[in-house]
Amino acid sequence: PATEEKPAQLVLQLRDADSAPTKFKELSDRVTKVTAALHRQQRAEEERRELEAQMLQSQKLESLGVMAGGIAHDFNNLLTSIIGYSELARAQLPEHSAAGEFVDAAVTGARRAAELTQQMLAYSGKGSRIVEPVQLSRLVKDITRLLEVSISKKCVMRFELPEDLPACMADATQLRQVIMNLIINASDAIGDRSGVISITTGAAWCDRDYLDENFINDTLEEGLYVHMEVADTGKGMSADVRARIFDPFFTTKFTGRGLGLAAVLGVIRGHKGAIRVYSEPGRGTTFKVLLPAAPGVEPQAVKSDSEPEQWQGFGTALVIDDEESIRALARHMLMRMGFEVATASDGREGVEVYREMAASNPLVLLDLTMPHLDGAAAFAQLRRINPKVRVIVMSGYGEQTIDTQFAGKGLAGFLQKPFRLAELRDVVKAAVEP
Repeated sequence: PATEEKPAQLVLQLRDADSAPTKFKELSDRVTKVTAALHRQQRAEEERRELEAQMLQSQKLESLGVMAGGIAHDFNNLLTSIIGYSELARAQLPEHSAAGEFVDAAVTGARRAAELTQQMLAYSGKGSRIVEPVQLSRLVKDITRLLEVSISKKCVMRFELPEDLPACMADATQLRQVIMNLIINASDAIGDRSGVISITTGAAWCDRDYLDENFINDTLEEGLYVHMEVADTGKGMSADVRARIFDPFFTTKFTGRGLGLAAVLGVIRGHKGAIRVYSEPGRGTTFKVLLPAAPGVEPQAVKSDSEPEQWQGFGTALVIDDEESIRALARHMLMRMGFEVATASDGREGVEVYREMAASNPLVLLDLTMPHLDGAAAFAQLRRINPKVRVIVMSGYGEQTIDTQFAGKGLAGFLQKPFRLAELRDVVKAAVEP
């Protein structure tokens, strides 16, 4: 064929025998320089293409994150009304009644929907987090039994979890979600065949060259990192599948499995870490998670949950939210706690209502995203009226977003939508009691 490559010989004949060695060396040097220049150009072109691909992937993930966060915010507003009013209705029904059971089932379904929105917020990097020292090996051991019952009985799990691992500053609940999703993904990859899933943890110093070569997150800094690898002996992935596995709802199955690996990516990025996948068809898959270490910090003991209190408050409160259903819901809940409650439909109206009520120093529940005057601007004006105003910010976004906007500004509390009566009571109690 015309395109077939064949070996060739270059024959040089120099008529002047005396100058032949010199001319040959000059020609050889020129060929060497041209060849080296071509190789450099080829390498530069390959690096440029790889960098462009990484930038496109990063931009795509950022865009999907913004979209996921916006959808989660809107759904959380809707779920706040569904869960809140259902709980108020349940409180009016006999404990053992058919209607009560129906309401309980509705609340359970709504809370499952809220869990999905939390995964969407995790993917967007705006999820609510409780950051504390976490020892990764210990965390994996604590959920070993849960991991084993979540996978196929044909899968064998192997662990390599050193005890002397340094801690990392993380949300333990979100890291458990990461581990579970990676294990379930590995089990799905093995399918009905027998296979092995390995979980390995460790720590290593990562320099700039290693980070640039292995992870596309350009915000990673040199330093000590803890890492976790989840490897399986499954069917592996093609390059096309690897490029899409972190997209929301992407699946190689006939039915979707939710956000899955997309939520994993969001959690890791929210912890200033990174994740990389190594896989080839027929050779299995390995996910490597990297998290900044916090050497010298000891993990805290797990706190037990306490029973909700039937606490009662007093005084006045002001609810500022552009969603009428949420205003009414919060008003009913606060009235059950003993407050006299006024409402406002946006930030501008809320500031005027507060000005009229300032003498009674009302507690303020303030939505973050509103027309005319958003939560941050309304908060600033409320502080000008009363520097000691007690404000609880409500939002369908996570606490991480609130911390960024209100750090050091004297916020009395944060309430994640959708919220339950007990959660509102706890936040209000903390805000009004010294």
